[in-house]
Amino acid sequence: MRLTSTPTDAGPRVGRRPGAAGLLLAAGAGRRMGRPKALVEIDGEPLVARGIRLLADGGARPVVVIAGAAAPQVEAVAAALTTVTPVRLVRAQRWAEGLGASLRAGLAAAADLDVDAVVVALVDQPDLVAAAVRRLIGAAAPGGGYPHPALTASYQGRAGHPVLLRRAVWERVAASAVGDVGARAWLRAHPAEVGLVPCDGLGSPRDVDTPADLAASRAGPDHGRRGPRDLREDADMELSVIDNPDRHRHEARTPEGELAGLVQYQRRPDRIVFVHTEVLPEYEGRGVGSALAAAALDAARQQGLAVIPECPYIRGYIDRHPDYADLVADVGESRSG
Repeated sequence: MRLTSTPTDAGPRVGRRPGAAGLLLAAGAGRRMGRPKALVEIDGEPLVARGIRLLADGGARPVVVIAGAAAPQVEAVAAALTTVTPVRLVRAQRWAEGLGASLRAGLAAAADLDVDAVVVALVDQPDLVAAAVRRLIGAAAPGGGYPHPALTASYQGRAGHPVLLRRAVWERVAASAVGDVGARAWLRAHPAEVGLVPCDGLGSPRDVDTPADLAASRAGPDHGRRGPRDLREDADMELSVIDNPDRHRHEARTPEGELAGLVQYQRRPDRIVFVHTEVLPEYEGRGVGSALAAAALDAARQQGLAVIPECPYIRGYIDRHPDYADLVADVGESRSG
């Protein structure tokens, strides 16, 4: 599949620069909402403006906005922000087909930019925060510890948004984006190529599809919403979790490079033993432990390793997040190792 797009004349042409661009998918008609969700307002701000700010504040440049339903109005809101951050406007000509057409149009537009990756966000997820975008971009950077061609933010062990896609997989992702399915089909079909970046405490990927969802989001991220509690104890803190095999541990580090916590492990040919988790006192209560545990367990899954959770914290984390239970070696395996 060759990626092509139809850019509009609204907004300036954006100069080329290395890094990650943002793709904001904002083309839907919002039938369940009763109007295009891109134009729905929270605190007086249209969701399309909120999404642009999310990506720009997270370090994505430029932000490519994909419009479809009510395109002139959506583009007018987006174009007003070009004085604040680089914005490129693209119309998905076949937007009515579903989310897949919007993603294809966005990736086609990104193909003309000199960027290494794109961060994809949906316009109807107002509880996402810029720190999650920054965490994905940092994880994809050299030395960020995530060489995978695709990264997704994860919340309590579950993949969510935003999603970072490196240029090498754009064609394949676009080919799988059909109907109302965006990148999800490709991501699920290629788990070994997807890195999960823990974003516990950094907002929520839950979307707003109906007026009731919108009212709940306006009332607060936890009010009347289904699913796990939105943990926000480290909402103002950014971390990168990296594997340090020389010291046999996963390390959580601040943007300044300071060590915030660690998970010590013993590596064996077919399994990994987690023996100790430690959070430095000055970072306690800020979600460091959960970020470390999720990253360590995600790494074990990606490497095909069984887990022996000798560390009480890791064992407790698995108990609270049963999605990881399948990683645990049975008692016989543990004792034989």
